[in-house]
Amino acid sequence: MSLFEGKKVIIIGDRDGIPGPAIEKCIEGTGAEVVFSSTECFVTAAGAMDLENQKRVKTLTEKHGAENILVILGAAEGEAAGLAAETVTNGDPTFAGPLSNVQLGLRVYHAVEPEFKEEVNEEVYEEEIGMMEMVLEVDEIIEEMTDIRTEFCKFLD
Repeated sequence: MSLFEGKKVIIIGDRDGIPGPAIEKCIEGTGAEVVFSSTECFVTAAGAMDLENQKRVKTLTEKHGAENILVILGAAEGEAAGLAAETVTNGDPTFAGPLSNVQLGLRVYHAVEPEFKEEVNEEVYEEEIGMMEMVLEVDEIIEEMTDIRTEFCKFLD
């Protein structure tokens, strides 16, 4: 079964990394439904996930079931990606938002990870994300995301 098939996707892009619309285009045709997409500025938020986005993630998870949700991030840095990933898996590490002490354990990936790239149209990926992949610290992002998933994700396929 594919990573996307039948999933409800929440996209949290980054103005300085990979924006939400670019990730959305990549997901078209994968069998997933994008239920929310935004583009944030992780630098302005000091890496923490926006409180409104936390609320939306919580509401959509309650509506669709945690096992059906897939979160895709576009953060420009590994640390920011890790904070966002930790928020949707283990709860808000800043204890400031609606996901404080809420362990959703959601599937979460970054748009530059191989698991994402292998599932989307290669031409669309290159057009939408390829340039950013060259300037982002891809290895650092992958390491951070893998660590968070291994520790906190409840739905590893």
